[in-house]
Amino acid sequence: MENSPSGQTVPPRRVLIVGATGFLGAKIVANLLRDPTVTVRAMSRKGAPADAAPGAEWVQGDMMDPASLDRALEGVDVVVSSANGYMKESIEIDFAGNRNLVEAAARAKVRRFVFLSIVACEHAADVPHFHAKKVAEDLIRAANVPFVFVRAPAFLDQSADYIANAVKGGKFYAVGDKSTRWSYVLTDDLAANLAAAAAWPGDEITGQTIDIGWRDGPKSQQEIADTIGKLVGKRLKIWTVPWAVFSVLVRPIRLISELGFDLMRMFLFFRRGVFVSDIALQERFFGPAPTSRDALSRWAKANGLV
Repeated sequence: MENSPSGQTVPPRRVLIVGATGFLGAKIVANLLRDPTVTVRAMSRKGAPADAAPGAEWVQGDMMDPASLDRALEGVDVVVSSANGYMKESIEIDFAGNRNLVEAAARAKVRRFVFLSIVACEHAADVPHFHAKKVAEDLIRAANVPFVFVRAPAFLDQSADYIANAVKGGKFYAVGDKSTRWSYVLTDDLAANLAAAAAWPGDEITGQTIDIGWRDGPKSQQEIADTIGKLVGKRLKIWTVPWAVFSVLVRPIRLISELGFDLMRMFLFFRRGVFVSDIALQERFFGPAPTSRDALSRWAKANGLV
């Protein structure tokens, strides 16, 4: 329980995490379970997973089923959404599913909608899952739901960490070139930021669009590889897939894979040099941003590289 300005105790806010079983969503749940000012409700299509951490209330819900969203949002103060469909070849969830969730949040009159968005998504209409984030932001604004948009840059780590696997073999796989810079985030840090936005006690965070990144700014893939090499004590051989390959293959790949098309469009967007975080609000609300070396050091340790 926490105290109100009048000294009365008020019950913890109930936070619903949508996408709770995902790589990032599970980390958000873990962060919020450590916060005594909130109670955690986690949503998945199948209910609690076998390895669910104790302390969360699990509910079944599907972003394509509005009635299930209404049930999941009953009594909820804050909703956090890290859900996405494009990695599962179902981009429709990123459009229709987000619309359903926004409309359900408006019906439930949630006090805050913490939405995981993407840095510079307003400039990426030709990248389907980036554009979906901008569309969702606009829907949330239009629905007059109190919001916090937490905009992520490129993930340093993934559930299947191809960078770590390559480093173990002395390699680093680069996209496009070695010199173009863009912003990155470690998912542990992003999860902590999203949890902090959900649990933030005041209203000054409402209506904010917060970019996430590193204190020392965007990095080129050469700089990332050099830092990792110093941390692990070996020089990495960089293998680069040039921009021309993506430019040639982006249209024909769509006939085979919508996900492949989406990712190629994303990589070509990186080339424009605008995928760069402004971390001023990140540091205002969440404290000093990590440096690239700090984030890469924690990533390397977590993957057994040092």
